[in-house]
Amino acid sequence: MRSLILLFLPLLAPESECDLLRDSVHVTSAAARPNNELWCYKCLAEVPDDRCADLRHNNSALIHKCHNDRRMCMVMTVKRFSFTTSTENSTTLPKMWALERNCTKHCEPGCIVIGERTKLYACTSCCTTSLCNYGSGAEEMHLLDLLLVSTVAVFLVL
Repeated sequence: MRSLILLFLPLLAPESECDLLRDSVHVTSAAARPNNELWCYKCLAEVPDDRCADLRHNNSALIHKCHNDRRMCMVMTVKRFSFTTSTENSTTLPKMWALERNCTKHCEPGCIVIGERTKLYACTSCCTTSLCNYGSGAEEMHLLDLLLVSTVAVFLVL
């Protein structure tokens, strides 16, 4: 009975509908998304001389394939800076506290400053091409350094 129906189905349906059924291809949303071909450096450093902090040397072990919807590379740098308001100058230069490189799903570039006398600067940079997260992630931090030094200088003068 089934083969009989299949034999006569083309006769019952208009020809344009048969072409539609025969020529159409169903693609799921997962199949419609392009493959993720992004590669990023992936590492965490807590000291400035860590190989994650300086990618000029052999760093092939730090290269990581991004998966699923992680379609951006990021670098986040945290620097620590201390100063006092006493008569002696005990202001320190910003020092690296942590640095992370990774694939990410969401990335918001920019810097935030946390703290009063001891400040932490957390700066994030984002990019979308393979192995683009080689920088320090602190490109915006240089402007913050200048602002902070001038603020401290004005504060100490007053």
